Amino acid sequence: MRRISIKYSLGLLIVLSSQCVFISRVKAQDYTESRRVPSWFKESFISETASQETKLPDQIAIYNAFSPTVRTRWDEHNFYIESNGIPHHRMMVGITAWQQQVPLPQNYTGKNAWSIPLKPVPAAKPLSAKTHFFRGAIALAANGVPIFNPIKNDGVTDTYLAGELDEFGGHSGRADDYHYHTAPVHLQKLVGEGNPIGYALDGYPLYGYTDQDGTTPKDLDSFNGHTTKALGYHYHATKGYPYLNGGFHGQVTEKGGQVDPQPRAQGPREATEPLRGATIVNFTEMPNGHSLLTYVINNDTYKVEYGPTKEGKIVFIFTSHGKTKVETYEPTRQRRPRPRGDDGEPRRPEDRP
Repeated sequence: MRRISIKYSLGLLIVLSSQCVFISRVKAQDYTESRRVPSWFKESFISETASQETKLPDQIAIYNAFSPTVRTRWDEHNFYIESNGIPHHRMMVGITAWQQQVPLPQNYTGKNAWSIPLKPVPAAKPLSAKTHFFRGAIALAANGVPIFNPIKNDGVTDTYLAGELDEFGGHSGRADDYHYHTAPVHLQKLVGEGNPIGYALDGYPLYGYTDQDGTTPKDLDSFNGHTTKALGYHYHATKGYPYLNGGFHGQVTEKGGQVDPQPRAQGPREATEPLRGATIVNFTEMPNGHSLLTYVINNDTYKVEYGPTKEGKIVFIFTSHGKTKVETYEPTRQRRPRPRGDDGEPRRPEDRP
């Protein structure tokens, strides 16, 4: 694997536990958009330092490029990725089929971290994403953001073609969890040309549009993968379906329509319903630590401000036609689906109780 091109400071902290090794690199490069790291994420760092260094698995190099918001550890069989699931780019803008969900940090740490095999094993009967894995992630991007099947959980709809994805191929799910549905090729410039942009959950790497020599592969199988002498088997991103790994060449366990095990996302509120005619036009970070999402319906502008309160709750402030309504939730509390209006349509901002 080529050396990651992102600049680091010289400081390297290596932390050992009884079976796992934690790595944290302090990066000198700043991102164009800052993201606040939740206190629970910062506090979960282990502070003891190691007395000796150990060899890092090649797989974790691309994830260490996004430290400290992404952390890595490993044992004999797997490498583990911890993150809050929030990328360093603008989110949600460009979505024309919106489910009314917003991006909130997730606690993908500890036992709820991502687990990927260090030594992938080819499956005796590979499973296709056309007929399997309509729930949960099928890969993990280098920035710690999960990547879902491009086909949504109805088993039919291509999320990209349906207008459900933002300019980076992502959106927020039913737990207000941000994730991609297409390959995050924008990460290529950050991890360096010739390096993977993520790993499928079977352990095989996901590369961008080209191989390490810069050529576009012509022999991809139905899973968007092929074998080369230099890299062995690996997947590639493509501009058309399946966009990323179209299934699993390697062994995985499917349970409940998703790869098992994998982390659980938790949101503070009930899953919301689609809001017809809405187009998200802006998403910004506010000085008070909140996020502000702006969308338009029939030339009318609506705003949703949300974020933590001093009491540790999550507040949503909905603004439309000069009026403001507030909803407050306890963190990570799952609720019942949001009720529909009397006409069967999802409740719009002005209809909120």
